[in-house]
Amino acid sequence: MEVVKGQMVVLQAWYSPNSDISKNSVIWQFVGNESKQVINFSSGEVGHGQNDFSKRVGFSVTMPSANLSIYINNTQESDSGRYVCIVVIPGGGITGEMHLNVKVPPSPPVCTMTGNPVVKGNVTLSCKSSHGKPVPQYKWTKAAPMSEVFFSPMQNERHGTLRLSNLTKSMSGKYICRASNTAGSDSCSINLEVITSSNAGMIAAATLGSIVGLVAMALFLIFILKRRRDTEEEIANEIKEDAQAPKRVSWAKSNTGSDIVSKNGTLSSIATSPRPETPHQPNFHYPYSPISASDSSVINAYQLRPGEANPLQGLPGYNIGGTPSRKHKRPPSTNGGPPQVLRSPVVAIPNRTEGAQPQVPPPLTVSPQMSSSTLTRMGAVAVMVPAQSQAGSLV
Repeated sequence: MEVVKGQMVVLQAWYSPNSDISKNSVIWQFVGNESKQVINFSSGEVGHGQNDFSKRVGFSVTMPSANLSIYINNTQESDSGRYVCIVVIPGGGITGEMHLNVKVPPSPPVCTMTGNPVVKGNVTLSCKSSHGKPVPQYKWTKAAPMSEVFFSPMQNERHGTLRLSNLTKSMSGKYICRASNTAGSDSCSINLEVITSSNAGMIAAATLGSIVGLVAMALFLIFILKRRRDTEEEIANEIKEDAQAPKRVSWAKSNTGSDIVSKNGTLSSIATSPRPETPHQPNFHYPYSPISASDSSVINAYQLRPGEANPLQGLPGYNIGGTPSRKHKRPPSTNGGPPQVLRSPVVAIPNRTEGAQPQVPPPLTVSPQMSSSTLTRMGAVAVMVPAQSQAGSLV
């Protein structure tokens, strides 16, 4: 008997009794890798063995009967084998057997292709089912619109291969492989596209170009991000300078004070030592024209070289001791009393305070009656004196 997996099969058997059949017993056994009882009838009762046949097997007719046929539902591949029917009668017995073959349809095949599908190239189409009983056979065909059937040696039906040589554009299309045996069949397909060598080169170049473009884009983004980060760090660490620190001037080199210039080029402070206390009026060279440091940013001062004669001697009002003569007027009385005697003015000594104080250079002697060119010919030297603006920057 043959049956396809999953279907029902009937194992037919009967005998001709010579006596009362109610006293006979019937036993069905499976003989394979191991022997096991399928079903039995004895003393008017039906019994089943404790195995994989349980609930799948039964007598085809009501027992007792001369028809001993049984059925098996949902047959499995493991049901294939030899079945023995034994009839036990009083004083003896008879035996019969049959062989059951459960066939399995091919599993869905898988189609693959090896080789380079270019013009004048060679490819091999393969088709394979993982399971099937009996072993399936394979046949390749080309689908419409240009249907084609292949034979040996191009096609190997046992191994499921189809070899296509010297490809042309007309060989492009859909190829179908059908795996079949006596239990059933199944199929798979694959599309073959034969391309020219130029198209293959273009495809390869496009693929390579895409990869190179992606790499270049990634590198460019990394460069932009790194550049932006470096720029932000430079802006955060940038130090703005108001002006360059000037060279040390002559009045700053004297013993009257010392200057302190900060690293960023602005004048931070100028600390001056206090002038010596003296009750006498300071000597000012004549004529004296006071100029405040706050009135002008640049002061032109002229100094005589050591050993040269003072050109102001002999001018009116210039005495021998180098001190201009002054006539002090007695100020009028504010309350009608006698006028107060005007004493010689005493220069006020500034109080020393903590911290650096801005230095105001001492009044310089500038003659309004002499031009700068005359002073230059006489040997005077022009000095640029820095001054401090209200914002504290060096100008």
